[in-house]
Amino acid sequence: MAAHRPSGRRLGPRLVVAVAAAVALLSAVSAAQSTLSVEDAILEARSANARLPLRALELSLARERRSEALAERWLKVALESDFLYAPASGYDPALTNLGDARLQVVARQPLYQGGALKARATRADADVAAASARYRMADKDLDLEVRSRFAELLAERADLGVRREGIERLRSYQTWLKSRQASGQGVAADVLKTEVRIAFEEAAIAETEERQDEIRFELNDLLGRDPAAPLELEPLGSPAAPSPAAAASWQSAPEIAAAQAEARSAEAEVTIARADRQPRLFVGADLGFWVADTTHLGSEFWDRFWNAKGYSFSLVLAWPLWDAGSARARVAQADLGLQRARAQVEVERRDAYLAWTQAQTAMRGLFRQIEILSRAAPAARDSYLEMESRYRGGTASALEVLEAHSAAVEASSRLIEATARYRVAQAVAIRWSSP
Repeated sequence: MAAHRPSGRRLGPRLVVAVAAAVALLSAVSAAQSTLSVEDAILEARSANARLPLRALELSLARERRSEALAERWLKVALESDFLYAPASGYDPALTNLGDARLQVVARQPLYQGGALKARATRADADVAAASARYRMADKDLDLEVRSRFAELLAERADLGVRREGIERLRSYQTWLKSRQASGQGVAADVLKTEVRIAFEEAAIAETEERQDEIRFELNDLLGRDPAAPLELEPLGSPAAPSPAAAASWQSAPEIAAAQAEARSAEAEVTIARADRQPRLFVGADLGFWVADTTHLGSEFWDRFWNAKGYSFSLVLAWPLWDAGSARARVAQADLGLQRARAQVEVERRDAYLAWTQAQTAMRGLFRQIEILSRAAPAARDSYLEMESRYRGGTASALEVLEAHSAAVEASSRLIEATARYRVAQAVAIRWSSP
């Protein structure tokens, strides 16, 4: 009986290759989409950070207070009503009018308060500027943290790759030594030295893996992700030579802007405190119903109430003359607060200049290190390969081979470290220079 053959046709070799290529392309695209760039990391951190919403709320609150301060300068209209019942058996009717009832639309407008109204608006504007600067400070601190952790995580992973590659070379070298030992050659001491060196490198790899996990946890937390989640990062380009920075770029630091805004707010506080000793003038007007004698609430009362229509105008002057030194103390407090705020501006300026100068100096020094180590690292690897070849030829010792290996690993590791430190210094310079 003939075997049953499937009716479908098998894929040809070309179709198989095409399908495999398509799958590989889709995998590459998926991997690229899951790789996180530093710019995307900053955007993701801003949307997931817990501190920025607090600063945003502070800014919104300051803006609402500014709206309130501006509204205090203008006319206010209100509907007011009261009802007073005072029977004749009580108070003197001449004083109480036997009670009264009122329903009025009242308008009040401040005319002069010694500059306090304008100062309150100025203070509110300064508080908005200070809140905006504090929001920018939180945003720039987050930017600095993300850039720093991003560079450090890439550095730890690169260092891990260098050390793993180095330990593979040592193990290959160890295998060759053991084969010589098995053939009866006296290389037992060289085998032991190599085993010790491999143990040291394994410990270094374990330490690097631990640091890598710690930095990954911190970066994931900044991004609002699960700290233990895997994280694929897009490699950063080779560091470019630091460009000359503008001499006064550090003056745009938000700390300085916040301190200057707080100084303006303190100046307004002085004006407000001094205005407490100045005369105040208000104008008012009302329109509505106002009637006396509420002891009889019959129809006669309501007839009198609806017929008691009218309006009035008022001009009120208040001028404090003596308060046992209370106003003087408030002025003194405001003056001291202003002195403190102005001193804080100078402190923030010095701190910003110091941080910016240190970052610029670190970038220049680290870039010189990168240039030197970029030449030293390949030379160190070539030196190790040459030393191992010479050992195989019998013209070098095992100790020289291990020292050359350590030099090669150290040169690559120091290059990676210098690159990471350069990128962190670059992030610090951005933190203290951009507005």
